[in-house]
Amino acid sequence: MTFWQAKTKLRPADTLFSKYLRGLRGWKCERCGKDCSNNHHNLTVSHFKGRRYESVRFDPENCDCLCRSCHEWAEARKKTEYADWKLERMGEKRFNLLLIRANQKGIKDDKMIMLYLKEKMK
Repeated sequence: MTFWQAKTKLRPADTLFSKYLRGLRGWKCERCGKDCSNNHHNLTVSHFKGRRYESVRFDPENCDCLCRSCHEWAEARKKTEYADWKLERMGEKRFNLLLIRANQKGIKDDKMIMLYLKEKMK
């Protein structure tokens, strides 16, 4: 069983955020460049800081749109190559600010996130 086949409970805000972000980023894998516009299920949203970091759960800087094979690569290398790749893409200042935001306590308001995303998707 691969990690995305696990019984992760997705909130409606997760689903909408995934659709929004993948569309925003052109339905392409940000690591290998694979075009998934004809098969949206092949493109996933990878959370650099996992879902337990609620403060960055819906933060676009914490997320990368990756094809399934690149997502497997990332999950297996969160603290090594994925972190290096993320740092290189973001730059040191933005990367460090993401780490600070990830460690802030707080629970996002899903209703507000849904309203915000629906407005952005118009």
